[in-house]
Amino acid sequence: MNSKDIIIFDTYFDIEREKELREIMFEDCTEEWASPEAIPEQEVQNEMYEQNRTQWECVVDCLDSLLHKNCCLLTGYFGSWRGNLDGGKFINKIDEFLDVIDHLDYIKIIDRNGHLIIEGSHHDGSDRYELKKLTRKGYELADRNYFANDRALHKTIMNTNFYSALPRFAKALYW
Repeated sequence: MNSKDIIIFDTYFDIEREKELREIMFEDCTEEWASPEAIPEQEVQNEMYEQNRTQWECVVDCLDSLLHKNCCLLTGYFGSWRGNLDGGKFINKIDEFLDVIDHLDYIKIIDRNGHLIIEGSHHDGSDRYELKKLTRKGYELADRNYFANDRALHKTIMNTNFYSALPRFAKALYW
C-alpha cells in the first residue's frame, strides 16, 4: 500500500517553502526590492512566523474539536540523551496534548493514510507519536484498567481496530 502523507503542520526549515514565500512577497510587495532574493531575511522570517502562527491556531482548533468528541491515546517515544523512551498517554483535552509536545523546538504533524503522526525535535533528540481515537470498546477497556499508563494496554488498544480508530485528521481539517 502506498503511503500518502498530508503535511498538516511543519515548522522545520524548507528552502523550497522559503523560495515560494519570497516570490509571493516580491509579487505582493510595495517595497522597492530588486528581486525576491533582495528581501531582507528578517522580513521573510517574520512572514513565515506569522503564517505558522495562523496555521497552528487552525490545527489546534481542529485538534480541540477531535479531543472534545473523543478520548484518544497518544503513544510513541521521547528522544533523550539516554536514548528513545517509549510511552503513552490517554488524552481528553487539548491542553493535555499541548503539554506533551510543549518541549519541541520544531514540529511536523502528518496525516499518513489516516494515521495522525506527530514528529518533533528538541535539544536532546527527536520525538515521534501517533494519536488514535478510542472506540466505545476501547474506552470501556481503558476504563476497566483505570486508564493506566501501561505499555501492554496501550499496545493492545493501538493495534486492535475494535479498540481504536484512525482519526483521519486531514479529512476533518480540510473537508
